[in-house]
Amino acid sequence: MSKNIKEEKGIKTSKIVVNAILLLLIFFLGSRLFIRIYFNEFYYKTPNLVGLSLEEAKKTISRSALNIREMGEIYSDLPYGTVAVQEPEEGEIVKRHRNIKIWVSKDEPSVFLDDLIGMNYLDATAILEKNGMSVQEVKRIKSELPISQVIATSPKSGEPVSKGQKFVFLVSNGLE
Repeated sequence: MSKNIKEEKGIKTSKIVVNAILLLLIFFLGSRLFIRIYFNEFYYKTPNLVGLSLEEAKKTISRSALNIREMGEIYSDLPYGTVAVQEPEEGEIVKRHRNIKIWVSKDEPSVFLDDLIGMNYLDATAILEKNGMSVQEVKRIKSELPISQVIATSPKSGEPVSKGQKFVFLVSNGLE
């Protein structure tokens, strides 16, 4: 009988040791998982979204644990409605649930022209054509200014204008 009691004590002791080891293992692994989740230690490489449409970019991001944040529009040489800029850039390592900021391309690449007012009409027209624009209409008025001098333009000088835009000129006809 004493042999059975010793065996039972040995079994109980080994069960206690195994249970203690299992509890320590579960505690250790659980705490590592908790720390990793709590401190957001899951890392992802940012995908390239530049050149994708907004819908394609959202679809690409939906497959990962990252988010998109639309920041607005920007003039770009890329087609209208596509992602022109992203931050952080492609290939950077970021934590889970990080926002990827994107700016979408505006309608057309824009140009800022020099002030055309005060120039000769032919010189102003040459500048427009050089930048991919044209003259839609020329209105002439009687003025003390020299003949063919540009008095005003529409759109106004200093505003961003798209390539292919048409201008309206108000030009001096002299005192006649």
